[in-house]
Amino acid sequence: MDAIGAEEGRALFHCDDGSQMALGEVLALAKNAAFAQTRRRVVFCFSENDPGGLAGYLGLLKAEAVPAMLSPTLPLDAIGTLRKAYQPDFLWLPEKRLAEFEGLPIVHAQWGYALLSTKASSSKEIHADLALLLTTSGSTGSPKFVRLSHRNLLANAEAIRTYLSLTPADRPVTTLPLGYSYGLSVLHSHLLAGSTIALTGRTFFDRGFWDFINQARVTSLAGVPYHYEMLKKLRFAKMDLPALNTLTQAGGRMEPALTREFAQLCAARNIRFFSMYGQTEATARMAYLAPEKAIEKAGSIGRAIPGGAFSLIDGDGLRINSSGCAGELVYEGANVCLGYAETAADLALGDVFGGVLRTGDLAMRDEDGDYTIVGRLKRFLKLFGYRVNLADIEASLAAEGHDAACAGRDDLLEVYLVGGTAEGGKAVKSRLVLQMKIAPQAIKVFGVDALPRSDAGKIRYGALETLAREILA
Repeated sequence: MDAIGAEEGRALFHCDDGSQMALGEVLALAKNAAFAQTRRRVVFCFSENDPGGLAGYLGLLKAEAVPAMLSPTLPLDAIGTLRKAYQPDFLWLPEKRLAEFEGLPIVHAQWGYALLSTKASSSKEIHADLALLLTTSGSTGSPKFVRLSHRNLLANAEAIRTYLSLTPADRPVTTLPLGYSYGLSVLHSHLLAGSTIALTGRTFFDRGFWDFINQARVTSLAGVPYHYEMLKKLRFAKMDLPALNTLTQAGGRMEPALTREFAQLCAARNIRFFSMYGQTEATARMAYLAPEKAIEKAGSIGRAIPGGAFSLIDGDGLRINSSGCAGELVYEGANVCLGYAETAADLALGDVFGGVLRTGDLAMRDEDGDYTIVGRLKRFLKLFGYRVNLADIEASLAAEGHDAACAGRDDLLEVYLVGGTAEGGKAVKSRLVLQMKIAPQAIKVFGVDALPRSDAGKIRYGALETLAREILA
């Protein structure tokens, strides 16, 4: 397996320390004797946006290992839970975390990372098509992974390369984690195009990030809604970024007003602005809104990517053919994952989804054939690009003895805590911030006397917003 079909002699990595690496140099890691042992083995991969993290991920793909991408800051107890569920054969992690895994032998070390052997049994069966495992829940340590094949990765990378018209002249920068499907899609599609990738772990708030942008002649930025909120606060409109020609947004719904504001700014500066839609189950992208529609149709996700197709179905599973009617959005394409895994036994499964993904999102199709998300069937939020299952959070709070319900919107988690005092609310918030590795302003905890329930005892989630307004009044 070559790295996402890329030509080794063309793609380059421009690092923020001034160094450069050719793709062929990175992929040479796969030929190392230790990495050769990872073939068809599960490897927990804790990669940061640095040379070692990148080389480890791509080297494992090249070696035909099955990397399971995890947050480099995932707590040790969460890692322990995942190791028990999946029995990984190896870990690839930054050397700064080695002390936490004392006793595991180092089989290879390079670029500030180490490959550790877990001495796990190698008897577990892994399906021949399985190439990659991605979590859908950010850094919470949930044992649920999405199972992706090489075909999924290549199909999505090719579709993105096509609709973004990527060429070797493009230079994206790593604004998103490698363990996040959106971040990987930027990497994969640009590798396929033979582009130079500006590699940095710096954030928007680091002055060095913007110096690097200009020094590396970066042409495109990718961000989730939170990034665009930060760009506005940082007065992006006044920044001098002469090489920048493309902005892309995905990872959750962005307010139409903010979308329109950036679309107008981009139009005035001859920058392409793409609103996009995707899920990890579709490898990353499913839809995009063309830049020429970005102002007029701010809030729309546009239409399916090349090679994909959308349909809408009603509550009875029947196809909705008319425009202006809401139904569940269904996607079909070669980038739809094989299915899920929750234990090591699931790694032996083949293609369960069959190229069809019921997204769980409610959408409407307009007369032009463009789609707009209008709601969700299931209780998920996206916090800074990562999908969070509200039921999982409620279950974790219940296990700690709390009676609580969760609601909110993208980039804001609301927790309604029965009998919660101000001090107790702060403690719950602090634990969630630590567990989920998100900014404190993304969580609000409300103390309530009781949760609104139906006659059947079920929580009336629709009434929680009214409850919040009453509390804040």
